[in-house]
Amino acid sequence: MTARRVTETKREVSAGCLDCGRPGALWSGGNAQAVAARHHDATGHRTWVNAYMAIRYGAAPDTSDQHDIEDAIAASSSGGEPEGAPLTVSDAPAVPAAGVSAPTGRSVETSGQMPGGARGRKPEMTT
Repeated sequence: MTARRVTETKREVSAGCLDCGRPGALWSGGNAQAVAARHHDATGHRTWVNAYMAIRYGAAPDTSDQHDIEDAIAASSSGGEPEGAPLTVSDAPAVPAAGVSAPTGRSVETSGQMPGGARGRKPEMTT
């Protein structure tokens, strides 16, 4: 008994009618060719079908143990720290927002549905 060959087949089909006056494909997917044939049989119209087929033999190589080269380079050049690690600045203020005042007004919340169908409450500021 021989080993079974791994095969991947990809098929894309689009079809349309030359007589209906609509440009582009009217049908796509697995049944497009059959729908174009039935449309011709029912109406006598001229129809077209474009079929693309790609076949690949063999399985993709296993890369589960391969390390990401960018992570390896970043770790070796930064001493194991993430590449975006913050640098310490000795003369920086202890609180980053020191000296910044809060917005004036009072906080209110709007009830009801927000745009895009989101639910919940959205905080707003009024003056």
